Amino acid sequence: MKTGRLSISIPDHVDFKKLPPLSIPGVTWEGLAYAVRTAGASLIALYIAFCMNLDDPKWAAITVWVVAQNSRGMSVSKSQYRILGTALGAVAALVLVALFAQTPELFLLGLAGWIGLCTGLATALRNFRAYAAVLAGYTAAIIGLDAASAPLHAFDIALARFVYVVVGILVEATLTAILAPGAPLREVREQFHGYVSKASQFGARALRRETDEVAIHKLFAAALELDTAAEYAAAASAEVRLAVGHLRAAIVAVLTQLSAIHALRAQLTRHPDLQIDVVDETATLLAGDDTDSSSAKSRIASLKSRIKHALASEEYGQRGSQSGRLFILDRLTLLLTAREQVIARKSCLDQVNPPRSLVKFAFHHDHVLAWHNGMRAFFAVVAASMFWLFSAWPSGAGFVATVGVVSALFATRPNSIVAAMGWFKGAFIAALAGILCNFVLLPAVTDFVPLVCIAGFFTISAGLAMRNPRTASIGSGFALFFWNFTSPSNVARINDAAFLNDALSTLLAIAWATLAFSVLFPADRASSIARLQRAVRRDLSSLASNPQRWRRDAWLSCTADRLGRRFATEASSAKSGSGAQTGLRELLAAWTIGDSVLALQQGASSHPGLRRSMTVIQGRLRTLDFARLATVCDALAARLLRQASIPADRASPDLLDGAALLQTIAVSAKEYMDATRGYADPA
Repeated sequence: MKTGRLSISIPDHVDFKKLPPLSIPGVTWEGLAYAVRTAGASLIALYIAFCMNLDDPKWAAITVWVVAQNSRGMSVSKSQYRILGTALGAVAALVLVALFAQTPELFLLGLAGWIGLCTGLATALRNFRAYAAVLAGYTAAIIGLDAASAPLHAFDIALARFVYVVVGILVEATLTAILAPGAPLREVREQFHGYVSKASQFGARALRRETDEVAIHKLFAAALELDTAAEYAAAASAEVRLAVGHLRAAIVAVLTQLSAIHALRAQLTRHPDLQIDVVDETATLLAGDDTDSSSAKSRIASLKSRIKHALASEEYGQRGSQSGRLFILDRLTLLLTAREQVIARKSCLDQVNPPRSLVKFAFHHDHVLAWHNGMRAFFAVVAASMFWLFSAWPSGAGFVATVGVVSALFATRPNSIVAAMGWFKGAFIAALAGILCNFVLLPAVTDFVPLVCIAGFFTISAGLAMRNPRTASIGSGFALFFWNFTSPSNVARINDAAFLNDALSTLLAIAWATLAFSVLFPADRASSIARLQRAVRRDLSSLASNPQRWRRDAWLSCTADRLGRRFATEASSAKSGSGAQTGLRELLAAWTIGDSVLALQQGASSHPGLRRSMTVIQGRLRTLDFARLATVCDALAARLLRQASIPADRASPDLLDGAALLQTIAVSAKEYMDATRGYADPA
């Protein structure tokens, strides 16, 4: 017999899009792979929990479904924060039990306060950091309510819960690393290249006066989605961690392009008879989407040189004849400079070991919403606890724990009621499946293999539902509560009374929390938009008071985040009408004002005239007097142009740049006033 070394090669990336489509409606190869992988991981975690003789092994299987994500990076990131959140929740539960084991009223009040605090904190955080805060809240409820009945075993209960989580996380991470390793850096590069291409094509269409209002909405929202994807990928790849700074700098450059393009499109629409050759040439440059060759850099340098010459011609020859021309030329310069930065950052991203770049984003924080979410969760748990205490329901502890889970988990969602109702439907279907499994199928099973066959069918179906956007919430609820209702155990199978009590308490708890969402601080679109507008005005005033405290990347990223939130708020309402467009105009005008003020501040040291102009602008912007700001900027721009026309003045280029920035602020201030006056909220 001839023997040899067996070599098995596993590809690092499977392109499911190249496979022939499945004949099952709503099912894709990628979704099927996710469902099979996650179902297998949950069953392996369950088997390990059985072998370890853990009292409640279902939590190991549940943990797999909680942390399972589309990519390895997302799974690793969520797993890290789940371990952190579980540890914090366990510690909080132990503290509450130690302090109030003999006074259930104070224990439940303290538990409600902890859940409310964690929910409010989660509102101020992003991505899986917010999930860690939520988890710290409801883990304390799950552990604390079990440990309160047996305070002498509180530490053992908390430790067992933590072990369940670790087992589930390790199994899911191992299978994901083997079956879906991926190539994080390559995936991030591909997403970024696709994003840049879409932004370039939109820019070309906009400069050619082709309207496409939906595209710019998607591009602003996609900017922070790309940053989120990179953050997830960085959790599983050191290469991506090195490249994240360059990616964020490139995103800022693309956002600058989009802001300049939006302003140019508005100005070109106001002046349809204004013909500038470099506008058409810039559109041609963007349409070519050439970001790889050195010819792109030379073409951009040539265009910038011609624009500079055109600015000088505007100064000396036609000063004051066409008020929009100076603004257009300045925005073109900004657009092309941002294009150069995109090319440079793209080159760094494509390197094998790019140098580290530290660029941090800032995000919008709605403190009123955080307070509302925290108080909503607090009162929901308090009301559920009072019902348990007065009714002495045997399943009351599970009822309160589930209310805490749902209140914390869905309070921070954009539409809490819809998300909770999806979970309710999934839990109801899981209860029906639990009846079938517990009283028909599982009584005939005495081995783990038949259990795998039965549970595998239901969990794979749940995984497929989770991968379909229309049924994702229902599938998520089913995947979690299926194991809760089935409760496979080494000790004994659940009886009919215990099952019915558990199912009833779960469904009532979800309904209770959903009712709390609709009664306590219900979603108010008009108030959300008003708070966002106040935050923009507050930051503009803060920027005017102390521009040195603001970084340009922080200003742009925070405004982009507000744009995404504004679009999400408008999209959630059937009465939004033209609100999304008005919100875009308003936020982009504020964005441009702040960006121009920061640029003017940097150049203020070059000439006394610029410093005086900056002082005047700060006074007007600090009081948010946009009408006088526009008037003053127009007058200051005209004065700087007169000074720049003196041949002996060596600072003419700096004065010309300052005049262009002042004109930009004036136009944007008028745009901001028009947008705020034109916004009529149907609510």
